[in-house]
Amino acid sequence: MHEWSLAEAVVNSLIKLAEDRGAVAFKEVEIAYGEIMELEASIFKTAFEELSKGTLVEGAKLVLKEEKAKFRCNACGAEWDFGTVEEVLSDEFNVIEEPLGEKESPLHFLPHLAPALFRCPSCGSRDFDLVSGKGLRITRVVMRT
Repeated sequence: MHEWSLAEAVVNSLIKLAEDRGAVAFKEVEIAYGEIMELEASIFKTAFEELSKGTLVEGAKLVLKEEKAKFRCNACGAEWDFGTVEEVLSDEFNVIEEPLGEKESPLHFLPHLAPALFRCPSCGSRDFDLVSGKGLRITRVVMRT
């Protein structure tokens, strides 16, 4: 459950930001996260709420925005999305089955393995970049000073 560690990092970053800017509270926090992270929004929200209790972040409205993943081949210039990646992975690899019957792609746990796990669907090259839809960042905050 990487959602809890990510929420903890966000809360800690917000506390530091508030201290640096002299804020007394947060009204709203907007977080953008990449599709490739396969973040469980409900778990992240719960973690954010629990970890912010007793801090300047407590009570802030949390807005989560998913950024779609997009890949680009450096050999032929083709672009594709995460759905294509998941199709390739489910055809070529066993997906990991969770206790409640949900299936997870290996990229959920190790997203940096993408080049080792699949190739460009157009030319077969392993030389490609993930150009959007990765990571997690704080994109907007509304603070009370």
